[in-house]
Amino acid sequence: MLNAQPTPQTWPVRVGRLLIDAEQYEVFVDDQPVALTYMEYQLLFEMCRARGGVVSYERLADTLWRQHPVNARRRLAVLVSRLRSRLGTAGEHIATIQRVGYRLAEPAPPRPLPQSIN
Repeated sequence: MLNAQPTPQTWPVRVGRLLIDAEQYEVFVDDQPVALTYMEYQLLFEMCRARGGVVSYERLADTLWRQHPVNARRRLAVLVSRLRSRLGTAGEHIATIQRVGYRLAEPAPPRPLPQSIN
């Protein structure tokens, strides 16, 4: 599933408040267009292709730079930070998976507090 590539019929893709249309190179948050750089769009698209799966740092570096720069993880962290900023509160759909990569998914609902034992 990690390498699954959406067919043209599956676009646009909605993830919570995000709408990603790969065919038109458009991204919307709450039906409002969001201007992204080419690299930000490629990063979001690659995470979208994973359909909720984790996208590794290595796969993202290959996709974005066609190589592994010495500081690829740091460059990715900066790019993800800029993308989250542009998406506003919808940036919460991008989860960091420590030492692995990133995932685009619905945020997990808050867990209920445990009941106190008397």
